[in-house]
Amino acid sequence: HRHSNSIDELTLAGAATPLEAADSAAKKAIADDDRLAELASVDPKRAKRILANRQSAARSKERKIRYTGELERKVQTLQAEATTLTAQITLLQRDTNGLTAENKELKMKLQSLEQQAHLRDALNEALKNEVHQLKIAAASI
Repeated sequence: HRHSNSIDELTLAGAATPLEAADSAAKKAIADDDRLAELASVDPKRAKRILANRQSAARSKERKIRYTGELERKVQTLQAEATTLTAQITLLQRDTNGLTAENKELKMKLQSLEQQAHLRDALNEALKNEVHQLKIAAASI
């Protein structure tokens, strides 16, 4: 039995343009239908099987087209989502950089305040010692 050619195969087989290939494919389909009708009178089971195979191939082609369309829509959706997420990452990185700088500044302020507190404690201790020494000196007078 004979396999049907695709439009691409017909173009390669001698059609100069896609339009000629489509015209050639249409003529071939008519010829195939005529042969199928002739075969139906000679071998009806085989003709029925060939027709069922053609219908199955057409359904398969439709499923493939739908699936390809779904995949293309999914790609577009995922690309849009990736763009959105990239923008969010940029904003979050900017926020993180700002918070890191603020944290560093606050740590420096804290360190400065701790140093000041340490100096005050040392000064207070020195003043307490001086007061204590003065009390001892005053008591001995």
